[in-house]
Amino acid sequence: MFTLKLFTILVLPISLFFICILLFKISEGFFKKSFLIDSPTQRSNHDIPTPKGAGLIVIPLVIFSTLSIFFLTEELNNEWIIFFIAIAVLMCVSLLDDIYNLSSFSRLTIQLICVFISTFVIVDQQEFYQSIIGISKNYSINFSILYHSLIILMVLFWVWIVNLFNFMDGMDGITATQVCSFALGVNIISFLGYLGHDLQLLSLIIFSVFLGFYKLNKPPAKIFLGDTGSIPIGFIVGLILIKSFISYDLFIPLIILTMYHLIDSTITIFFRLSRGENIFQAHSSHFYQRPLQSGFSHSFVLKWIQILNIFLLIISLFAISYPVPCLLIALISSASLLKFFSIKGSSNE
Repeated sequence: MFTLKLFTILVLPISLFFICILLFKISEGFFKKSFLIDSPTQRSNHDIPTPKGAGLIVIPLVIFSTLSIFFLTEELNNEWIIFFIAIAVLMCVSLLDDIYNLSSFSRLTIQLICVFISTFVIVDQQEFYQSIIGISKNYSINFSILYHSLIILMVLFWVWIVNLFNFMDGMDGITATQVCSFALGVNIISFLGYLGHDLQLLSLIIFSVFLGFYKLNKPPAKIFLGDTGSIPIGFIVGLILIKSFISYDLFIPLIILTMYHLIDSTITIFFRLSRGENIFQAHSSHFYQRPLQSGFSHSFVLKWIQILNIFLLIISLFAISYPVPCLLIALISSASLLKFFSIKGSSNE
C-alpha cells in the first residue's frame, strides 16, 4: 500500500507529464497533415495555421490513467464508469463537430443528455435525500418541488460550465492555465482531508497531463486544445464542482478556483445576448481578447491571468473556513482584472 501511495504521489504525475509531451511529439506530423487545422480568420488571435486536436491526446490519457489508478486503488465503481463514458461520448461528438460542423442544437442535446444522466448518478445518494428532507421541513417547502428544482439548476449549471470552457478557449495557454490551477487547488484541498481520495487522484492526473499540454500550448502555441478537449474538460470540472456541492459542502472554495473564467464568459454572454448575437457562434468579445486586439501579446495577458489564478487558489483555501468573505474577494479581484483588460483594450484606440 505504501509503494502504491508513493507511486501515486511521485511517479504518476511525473510520468504523465512526460508521456503527454512524448505523445504530442510522436503525433506532431499527423496533426500537421490532418483536417484538424485552425486556420487564421479575422476574429482569430493567431497568425499561422495551427493544429487543434490536442484533446485527442489529453482526454484519452486522462480517462485511461484515471480508470487504471482507480482500479488499482479500488476507487473504481459504476458511478465513475458512467462519468467516463459520458466524457468519451462528449469527446467523440466534439470530434464529429470539428469534422462535420454539427448544429448547436445537436451539440447541446448530447451535452444535456450526458449531464442529466450524470447528475442523477451523483444525487442518488442517501445523504443528498436527507439534506433535501431537512431543508424542506425547516423551511416548509414541498420536497418534490425543491428536489426537482435543484436537479434542474445543477443540470443547467453543469452544461454552462461545459460550454464556458469551450467559449474561453481562445488564447494561447489560457485553458491549460485554468485547468492546472483548478486541479492543483482541488488536489491541495483533498490532501488537507476536505475532499475524497477519488477527487484527489483525478485532480492530480488532470494537473499532470495539462501541465504537459501547457508546455506546447503556451505562447506561441504549437497546438490548440480544440473542442475535443475543451468540452470534455469542462464536463470534468463541472463534475468536480457538483460533487463538491452534494457530497462535501465545499462548492464555494472550488468555484473560486474558476472565478475568472466564470465571470469573463458569463458577462460576455449577457452582453452578446443584449445585442441579439448568436452565443454559439465564434467571436472575439471576451475581456481577455481586448488587449490582444490592441496589440498586447498573449504572454502579457496570460501572465495577469496566471497571477490572478494563484491569488484565487490561495483565497480558495481560506474559503474553507470563511466562504462568503472569500467569495466576495474573489469576485472583486476577478472583476478588477476584467476592468484592467478593458482599459488596456481601449488604450490604443
